[in-house]
Amino acid sequence: MAEMIDIFTEQGTKIGTISKKEYYSMCGEVPWIKCCTCFVIDEEENKILFEKRGKRFLDSGKLDLCSGHIRSGEVPIQGMVRELGEELGIPEIIARNIHYLGKIDMDYTNLQDETNRKNLKCFVSCYALKIKNKDTINIDGLEAISTGWLNFEDSIGFISNSMTRLPYEKGVEENYRPIFEALKSFMGLEKDHKDNQKQKGD
Repeated sequence: MAEMIDIFTEQGTKIGTISKKEYYSMCGEVPWIKCCTCFVIDEEENKILFEKRGKRFLDSGKLDLCSGHIRSGEVPIQGMVRELGEELGIPEIIARNIHYLGKIDMDYTNLQDETNRKNLKCFVSCYALKIKNKDTINIDGLEAISTGWLNFEDSIGFISNSMTRLPYEKGVEENYRPIFEALKSFMGLEKDHKDNQKQKGD
């Protein structure tokens, strides 16, 4: 059965519903769609999960966060909970604890980097999820074929140096800043920084 997604104007007004395959077959100007992505964090080590994309899927071989399309009839949080289960095997009862970080409006058609440019425009809802046990992760072997964990600084470095599927270049970096700041706060890193500064002052 075809996976159906809603399409929108740049202002976020819904204008129809089509299959995902049909959307990626469109030529010329494309409408906007809704997607989601999640920073999955190992609570014990405070590290972020990156997965390697499977060969059958978009941007195969690239590192990525758990990400996906919002299906027609879903709200973003429902789509994210579903993707966490499909790609990483995270049970719904755990995935429901995701924390909203913000939204990035990403127009891939305007990117300068040819390797990232594609006929895609998406409103990306960004989330974070803390898990208590790495054994919670059970990758599907299709969309994600392997995983690794990075600390906050290395994770941001990988993204900002275009080492992941997430496009990052001049004119786009401003979109990421509030997401990174919200993520840092969620991971408790702002508090650690303030505590360290206080100790130095003492």
